[in-house]
Amino acid sequence: MAAMIEFICIAGHESRSEPAVTLEQRAWAYCAAGAADGHQWTRIDPTAIEVLRSPARSSHIHLAPDESDEKIVAGRPAR
Repeated sequence: MAAMIEFICIAGHESRSEPAVTLEQRAWAYCAAGAADGHQWTRIDPTAIEVLRSPARSSHIHLAPDESDEKIVAGRPAR
């Protein structure tokens, strides 16, 4: 079974390369712009990467319920 993505980057990056997958808070994170840093992460329900790469992805992504008031994780360099 493939790993599920739990964070997506919502920063306004210019597209730099292919999408990037990295670790954020011990979970997989996806940046559609392929940026190496300056991310602004938001948690989503665990989602297959194929869904994120799909042109119709916005209808399939659901923000995960958050137990705290903090919905966005400050950008840190990709690891």
